Amino acid sequence: MAEKRAGERLNEAIFSDLRVTIVHASPGLTILAHSPCLGACAEAVGDDLRGLALTDVFPELAGCEEELRAVACGEPARFELPLINRLNAAGCRTYLSLTGFAHPEIEGGLVLLIQDTSELGHLNQQVMQQLNEVRLLRGQMEAANARLVRLDAEKSNFLRMAAHDLRAPLAIIRGYVELVQRLPGPGLGAEASEYLGIVLDRSQQMAHLIDALLDVEKIESGESVLVREPVDLGALVEQVVQGFALPAQQHGLVLQVNAAPDLPLISADRTRLGQVLNNLLGNALKFTPAGGRITVELLAREGEVVFEVSDTGPGISEADQARLFQRFFRTDDARMRGTAGHGLGLSIVRAIVEQQGGHVFCRSRLGQGSTFGFGLPLA
Repeated sequence: MAEKRAGERLNEAIFSDLRVTIVHASPGLTILAHSPCLGACAEAVGDDLRGLALTDVFPELAGCEEELRAVACGEPARFELPLINRLNAAGCRTYLSLTGFAHPEIEGGLVLLIQDTSELGHLNQQVMQQLNEVRLLRGQMEAANARLVRLDAEKSNFLRMAAHDLRAPLAIIRGYVELVQRLPGPGLGAEASEYLGIVLDRSQQMAHLIDALLDVEKIESGESVLVREPVDLGALVEQVVQGFALPAQQHGLVLQVNAAPDLPLISADRTRLGQVLNNLLGNALKFTPAGGRITVELLAREGEVVFEVSDTGPGISEADQARLFQRFFRTDDARMRGTAGHGLGLSIVRAIVEQQGGHVFCRSRLGQGSTFGFGLPLA
C-alpha cells in the first residue's frame, strides 16, 4: 500500500510538472475523481467537482458526448480538443488542450487529460495576428501595384500624346527653316544662315529625343514586338563599324575590331541589335578624345556571344556606373564637358538587350577609359 501511495505521489508530481490535470469519468460522463488543481481550469467553481457532468465543467464538450462515449469504448482510440481558452483569476487568457481515452480500469469509463498549453496558444495567437497583418499588407501591396499599373498606362498615354503634339510644330519649324534657306536672291548673310542652322539643328535634336522616348517606352512596356531570326553578329558588327570608320578617322581615332573566327549564330532582332551597336559605338566615339583608340571585341563565352567596345576616354566613377543604364542619367563629366545627349541611349540599349534574353555591363576606371558591352544567348 505504501508503495502504491508513493507511486501515486510520483505520478502527481510528474503530471504537475507537465501542467496536466487528470479527470476520471463514468460511462455517463460524470466526474468520479480528479486532480486537486482541476478547479483552476474548469468553468465550475469549487475544489471538489465530483458528480458533475463533464459538460458542466467544460462547456466546450457539449455536442461531443457521443464521440466521448465511443472513445470510452475504444473506438476511436482517443479524443482531442486543442486550444480552448479561459480567463484566469488575474484576468489573463490561458489555453487548455483536452485529450480523452478509455479508462483502463472502469469499463465504459473515460480518462480526460487537461494540459495547460498557454505558451502554444499565445504563440498561435501571435502567428494568426501576423498572418492577418501579412494579408492586410498583401492587400495594400496589390492595391499599390494596381495603382502603379494604372499610372504607368497613363504615363504611356501622356508620352504618346505629348510626342504627337510636339512632332507637328517641330515639323513646321524645320519646314520653314529649310524653305528660308532655299529662298532665291542675294541670300541671308553668314550670321542669319548660322542662326537658322542652329534652329534646324536643335529642332532635329528635339525630334530625335521624342523618338528615343517613344522607343524606350514601347520596349519597356512590351509593345515593341521582336522579329527574331538567326543573326551572324560578326557580320552585323563589321557592317556597323564600317559606318563609323570615317567619323573615327576625322576625330583622329584608331578604330580596331577583334572578332573570334567562326562565331555561332544568335537568335535576335537584327534591326534592334543594330540599334544597340550604333548606340554603343556612337558613345565611344563621342567620349574618346583625339589620338585615342576604340577597340571592338567579339567572342563566344559560356553559352553566349559577347560584344565589347572599349575606349581610352576619361572613364567613369563607380558611383556613376551604378546608374549608367537608368533613363535620363548623365555623368557629371558629360554635363561639365557639354557633351550632347539626353541620357536615353544606354537605357534603350539595356531594354533591347534584356528583351532578347541578354544582359548589359560596364567596366571603367577614372582616367583609364571604359568598356561597354552585352551578352546574348546562342541560338
